[in-house]
This record gives sequence, structure tokens and C-alpha cells, in this order.
Amino acid sequence: MARQRTSARPRRGAPAAADAVALTVRFAPDEYTDIDEWLLSLRRELGRTKLDKSEVVRALLQAARERADVRRALLAILKS
Repeated sequence: MARQRTSARPRRGAPAAADAVALTVRFAPDEYTDIDEWLLSLRRELGRTKLDKSEVVRALLQAARERADVRRALLAILKS
């Protein structure tokens, strides 16, 4: 079962290139257009002028690790 956190972790930016481990995800062009529009909507909702994709991926992975409901949703998507 996923562990529940009582306090949110502080937001972290991307690590320095020398300390980073790369994660590459490839998308079809039409799929990426939808993702790019979604990322833009997140940026607007946050009131930010910049939103790093790696920050979003880290936040999604953190949510899946720490929230049982997100983990269940992820498992359901992966099973379908």
C-alpha cells in the first residue's frame, strides 16, 4: 500500500547536469500537442511564467508514491 505523507515536500528544480540522471519519454506528435496544452494550463493555474517539465514529472511520480488514490488510478491505467 502507498504511504501517506502528512506534509508536502518542498518544490525542487532540476539538478545540475553533472548530478542528473536522465529520463527520456518519447511521444507521438499529436499526443505531445495535448500534453503541451495541458502543461500550459498548469502553468497558468500556478500563475507562473515558466514550468519545467521535469518538475511536473517529479510531482506526478511523488503523487503516485505518496497518495493511494493516485497509485490506484495509475495502476488502472496501466492495466487497461
